[in-house]
Amino acid sequence: MSGISVASGSETSRPPQALTWTPTFVAFLAYVCIMVTARLHIATAVMAVGLMTLFLQHESLRVPRFLWLFAAWIVWASIGFTMTRYPDRVWDSLTEHGKLVLVTLVAVNALRTATQVRYFLLFVLVSYLLFPARSALVGYVTGNTLFGRAIGPIPYENPNDLAALTILMLGPALAVWGGSARGSLLRWVGLAGAAPLIVIIVLTQSRGALLALVATALPSALALARRRPRTVIALAALLGLALYLAPPAFWKRMEGLGKATSVATIGEMDPEGSARQRFAVLQNAMRMVQDHPLLGVGLGAYGLANAHYNPALGNLDTHNTYLNISAGPGLPGLVLFLALVTSVLRYAHAASRRASRTFPAQSERIRWLLFGLIGYLIAGLFGSYARLSFPYLALALVWCASRIASASSLSAHAIQPPAGPTPSGSRRRWGAWLPTG
Repeated sequence: MSGISVASGSETSRPPQALTWTPTFVAFLAYVCIMVTARLHIATAVMAVGLMTLFLQHESLRVPRFLWLFAAWIVWASIGFTMTRYPDRVWDSLTEHGKLVLVTLVAVNALRTATQVRYFLLFVLVSYLLFPARSALVGYVTGNTLFGRAIGPIPYENPNDLAALTILMLGPALAVWGGSARGSLLRWVGLAGAAPLIVIIVLTQSRGALLALVATALPSALALARRRPRTVIALAALLGLALYLAPPAFWKRMEGLGKATSVATIGEMDPEGSARQRFAVLQNAMRMVQDHPLLGVGLGAYGLANAHYNPALGNLDTHNTYLNISAGPGLPGLVLFLALVTSVLRYAHAASRRASRTFPAQSERIRWLLFGLIGYLIAGLFGSYARLSFPYLALALVWCASRIASASSLSAHAIQPPAGPTPSGSRRRWGAWLPTG
């Protein structure tokens, strides 16, 4: 199931270095700039324009498998709407998630060439560095922190959310670096962009983000060591420098991880007592899943249900994306959400391996985008991020980069002569193996 119709090689029909400024591409850039910088409140209007441009494009409309799964997730949550005790909140959440489906539809149709992907990566990286990243660093130096932890402007005012989104942005930074020619200016831009992002993650003192960073960095470093050992040394030095410059409060907060091994000591993880509160919220969430395993309490209604189950805790979040979904649209909703994410991850992994020999730059780009995405998904164990637009934009970006790499590999494979004589009466069907995602 590739979509309503499959673009027949349009990703590779243009000159490789030409940047095509389609109306959809321009509208998508404007939307992402608004979302990343949070400076204007016209995102809905801009995305409405982006949807209208889909009818002006010459290429066929692309609706990948993960987008169908996304829509199925919303449909399932809509069924739960008929049974929830919190219809107003669930309706608002369904509306916002429905918009995210349309945003993702525009995204997968906006990025159709490798050059568009490359320019988009640079655009979103610079936008993030100039606004939330710069604001977080300046605020930390001037004392605008939360209990000594780095924060950014709205909607980055939560240190854990800022850390998770910064991990997600490490993907484009390293993709610009890894997908550019050695010695090129873009390669240095990507590496220079990754440096402050790593510093910000450390300054947020987010334990979940640090665990996510380590969990993704170690396998990536091992894989990279076989191809570019000097690069591993450089990246390790960069991370080591960030940890060396970390304030004492960072190490004291990290020491609290040892208290998480026992229920009796979990309240000692931090002085503000957030760990004990989170543990109580997680217990509440487990009770909700047990009471409403099929349809849940309603998409987006967890906070109200938490206050209902335990009035002393009040309207609090789960701080866990997957448990939040399990309690919201139920366990089938969690299965659909994991299916849509897994669909992209598997497609990207296959595309990266296929392009590794013929198009190594595109393969490297996919690998590093996966690095940021997987890190963000791991950080989702410590925060609720399914309601944000950023993960779906990241999924769309990874899918588009993978689709382009697959089409490029198919084109290169098709023009090569067969390895041996083709048996008479049979025809080789080039492209039959190309996954549609």
